[in-house]
Amino acid sequence: MKNIFMRDKKAFTLIELIVSISILVIVMMFSYAPYNLYQNRAKVKLATREVAQSLYEAKNMAISGVKGKNNSDDSKQEFKNKSVGVFLTSEETKDSKINFYYYDYNISDSEIVFPSKEPDAERQIQDGVTMTGFSVGERDYSSLLLFYESVTGKVKVYGFDASGSKIDITENGKNDDTVKIKFTYKKATTSFLQKEIKYYLKTNIVDYK
Repeated sequence: MKNIFMRDKKAFTLIELIVSISILVIVMMFSYAPYNLYQNRAKVKLATREVAQSLYEAKNMAISGVKGKNNSDDSKQEFKNKSVGVFLTSEETKDSKINFYYYDYNISDSEIVFPSKEPDAERQIQDGVTMTGFSVGERDYSSLLLFYESVTGKVKVYGFDASGSKIDITENGKNDDTVKIKFTYKKATTSFLQKEIKYYLKTNIVDYK
């Protein structure tokens, strides 16, 4: 008579089952890590594209007009001639936002200062991605204001240091015609999760590939 307490050799013991599950978990973890890494890199790429598209959009709005309320009838909207500014900063809590400011078409250079009021429009870039710095030529800046003149769409770039002091970058010479914007995913130090885009002012082309 077969001993009912004898283990069936075809069955798993508890220890064997635990070992098998552990191996499966380890394999899944090793598979997930590269996938997650590439997913985060994709977010950085998408964020650079969002900023590039916002710059193009700002220029188009400056040329064609900004949609706003009709002065005589609030229920209606009309296009108004406005200069458009895109403000980007590496300041903590604000380094993942694209801020749009609308200015009167006849605003003077001296009236353009570090933006302290709430933006007229705001756009959030990819979750976890931040802008870490800006540079033009050999100089670094904490923040940038890319200002597009009404009707003409001509761009002026103002750089700001940590104290908010303004520098008109476009007046500094022909060598300062390329703006660099740096991105990273969750302050990563590895270059795989960092990216830099270049904005060529003379041609209005943003290289984000």
